[in-house]
Amino acid sequence: MEDWEKKRLIDESNSKIDEHNRLIDEGNKAKEEHYRKIEAQYEELLRLEEKRIIEVADREQEKEYKDKILELKKRWAESNDTSQQQRYQILIAEAEQEYNDYLEDKERIRQIEEEKRQQFLKQYEQKLQRIEKEKQQTVKIERRKSFIKRVIIGSVFLIFLVIALTAWMSNKLSSKSVRDQTSSISSNASSSSKKDSKIDKTKNNSAASEANQKTFTMENYVGQAKSAVVEDLKTNHKISGKLIKIVEEESNEYETGQVIRQSPTAGSTYDLTSNRQIVLTVAKEVSSVAMPDFGSMQYTYANARSYLIQMGISSSRIERVVDRSVTSTQADLVTSQSPAAGQTIDLKSNEKITLYVTEATTPSSTSSSSSSSGFKNSSSSDDENHSSSSSSSEH
Repeated sequence: MEDWEKKRLIDESNSKIDEHNRLIDEGNKAKEEHYRKIEAQYEELLRLEEKRIIEVADREQEKEYKDKILELKKRWAESNDTSQQQRYQILIAEAEQEYNDYLEDKERIRQIEEEKRQQFLKQYEQKLQRIEKEKQQTVKIERRKSFIKRVIIGSVFLIFLVIALTAWMSNKLSSKSVRDQTSSISSNASSSSKKDSKIDKTKNNSAASEANQKTFTMENYVGQAKSAVVEDLKTNHKISGKLIKIVEEESNEYETGQVIRQSPTAGSTYDLTSNRQIVLTVAKEVSSVAMPDFGSMQYTYANARSYLIQMGISSSRIERVVDRSVTSTQADLVTSQSPAAGQTIDLKSNEKITLYVTEATTPSSTSSSSSSSGFKNSSSSDDENHSSSSSSSEH
């Protein structure tokens, strides 16, 4: 019984150590994921700010070229000298050529940046794969360490068991020698003592067998199907169905019907005469989730929609609405949402989920409108000058 109790204590300590290591690994993974998300958001903000600055500079540069060409055309139209008009035509052609060269350089730079971005994405993917391999290696090392610990503990237990058996055998031999010596003095006393020892052994063996039948060690049922666990408890351990309590709990980590937790825990001793209730916490289908935060133009509509679908929300419930109150150079950035972040969403409901997105404003349209307005102003000024000159000639 003492050896069995030692083994039980060792198993319980091993299970506690494994549970502690598992919690530490989960905490480290959660921290890594949190830091990775923060870093990704910061890089995305820097990229958007850099893109905005470049776009503003490009618009100003294009405006300078167009204003220069427009000014030369205006002077050419106002000039009456043929030589001056020819000179302006040459300047206009040169300015247009400079503008075309600028556009070609801009397109070439864009292609280079696109190649760099593709290369960066490839390197980033390789980095993620390398990190994943390192994580797998770390898990393997931890498993090996845990296995080595168990082997060491088991070896120590076997050593203690051998020592105990050796001491028991030596005591048995010494008691046998004493009995042999006493048998030479009185055979009747020795025979009676032998009978008494046989009776005691029989009683001890029967008591031990009865104790073993009245208790058993709880197995680890976590991850097994509920029906299989109940069948095992009823068939192999003769547990009444009234003593088995099933508690359902929503879970994303386990399939429906699998055991999440158990009480008593694995490795503990269960007394069949105690009528203690066995509680099995079983996973059930998730019926509701919390609405994530997609606002502040941090996510595109496609990314937000894909994330919602992965959460179990039907794609028919997701609708896209253009928010014209917010201007942006990039289309389909989520500005706000309904329901708000943190609110509970029923996965079986048909209530719509609305994502409000930006509508891209193209720089070319604004610049062309400004240039057209400039042409209109110049033509109107020419008309006014012509009318004033005609009126003076009439006078």
